[in-house]
Amino acid sequence: MKKLLAVCSGTLVAIACAGAARAHHSYLMYDPTMPLWIKGTVVRFDNVDPHSLTRLEERTADGQIRSWIVEGPALRVRIRSDPALHIPQVGEVLEFCAFPYKSPEELAKLGAQFATRSPPNAQQVWGHVMVTPDAEKRAWNPHGITAECIRRSTDERQVWLKFLNTDEQARASFCGQRRSAAVQSNASLKELVEEIDRAIDDPCD
Repeated sequence: MKKLLAVCSGTLVAIACAGAARAHHSYLMYDPTMPLWIKGTVVRFDNVDPHSLTRLEERTADGQIRSWIVEGPALRVRIRSDPALHIPQVGEVLEFCAFPYKSPEELAKLGAQFATRSPPNAQQVWGHVMVTPDAEKRAWNPHGITAECIRRSTDERQVWLKFLNTDEQARASFCGQRRSAAVQSNASLKELVEEIDRAIDDPCD
């Protein structure tokens, strides 16, 4: 572990190495039911393991710049199975349905190694669904509840059904989440999931 961290240099690379050290704890670190929709310009992309890192800059309504670091899949693996995968490019505008990390206080309870998550002035999140510059939705990182992205989206339901019908990873992720505790314990979310399941071309087993 010390050797792994020692080879890291630079802010974003250090984050990547920290991610490698804690990847197997990731399910403890974020809230899978509270998505954020974020949109910004890509200023840096790091194709590193175990999670790629996309840095976005979002201009807020009052003219301020807000920085985000969106964790994504290890592309060295994904590209082999999905050659058409959209890879973030510096300068393009992307949108993500992303799930935030738990509060610093909650993370601190998990251990000191979880307390520091992001560089100053940037919020680090798990990117679940990417919206490309041509407005196409793509499955990005299989963390969080897809139905929560859907019910907090302004897009029409048909847009989401098309996404689930045409993106194999998105459908697999959606189907795998149906019986999660987060869905089963929330009546309105469970109802939405069942409604979507009935509407997609290939309903979940």
